[in-house]
Amino acid sequence: MRVLIVDDEPLSRAALTRLCAAHSDIQEVIEADSGHAAIEAIRSEQPDLLLLDVELQDMSGFEVLKALEPGNSPATIMVTAHARHAQQAFDNSVLDFVTKPVDERRFNASIEKARTRHSSASMADMRAELTAEMRSMLSMERDGPRLPRRLLGERAHRLYFIEIEIIDYIEANGNYVKIHVGDNSYISRNTIKHLAESLAPRAFVRIERSLLVNLNRVAFAERVGHGSFGLTLSSGRKLLSTPTYRKKLLEALR
Repeated sequence: MRVLIVDDEPLSRAALTRLCAAHSDIQEVIEADSGHAAIEAIRSEQPDLLLLDVELQDMSGFEVLKALEPGNSPATIMVTAHARHAQQAFDNSVLDFVTKPVDERRFNASIEKARTRHSSASMADMRAELTAEMRSMLSMERDGPRLPRRLLGERAHRLYFIEIEIIDYIEANGNYVKIHVGDNSYISRNTIKHLAESLAPRAFVRIERSLLVNLNRVAFAERVGHGSFGLTLSSGRKLLSTPTYRKKLLEALR
C-alpha cells in the first residue's frame, strides 16, 4: 500500500511514519503539511490510504475529502486529538477514526482494516479485468470464432491464466467449472456447455454431462462395456465416459 500522511505538525507526521514502518506491505509513505498539499498529492500520487488530521492550518480534513473528485478518494483514517469529530468522520464514510496520541495497537488495528479493504478492492479489480480479458479471448470474431489460448482460474484467492494445452479435464461445479491441471484445480466462472463449444477445436471433448476432457492429455482409452470408455490421462488420473457421449467420443478419438 501507498500511504499519504496529512498533518501540519512535523512531530505528528514523524510519529505516524514510524508506525507505518512496522508494516511490510506499506511500500511508500508520502507526507503533506496542509490541505491544499494533500489534495494535490492525492491527485498526483493516488495513494491507497490517507492518514488525515481533522484540523489543518488552511482547511479541515473534511474539506479535503469534499474537494476530491468522486471516485478519487482513497480509504481514509482520520487521526485527530479531538474525539468530538468522530461522528462527523463516520458520516463522511471514513474507514476508521484514531485519536492522538496514537496508540500503536489501535493504529495497527486500523491498518488491518485498510489492508483488508485494499486486498478486497484489488482482487475485485483484478478479477473484473481478467474476466473481461477472458471473455474477449472467448468472444466470436467477425470472421469466425477465436480459439482461446488460456482460461482464467482462481485458487487460494489468487487468479491464474491457465494455458489450454496443460489442462487435463474440466468438470461442472454448480454455477462454475473446476479446471484440473495435474494435482491442482482451479475454479472458473463458466459452463461446461460453453467451454465444450469453444474448446472443441483444441481437442476437448465432452465424455459425460459434467466432464470435458483434453484428448491431448489422454494416454490411452479402453472399452469398459455398455458403451462406456475408461480414459487414462498422462497424469495417471482415470475418467469414465457415459454411453450418451459414446458417438462424439469415438468421432474425436478417430
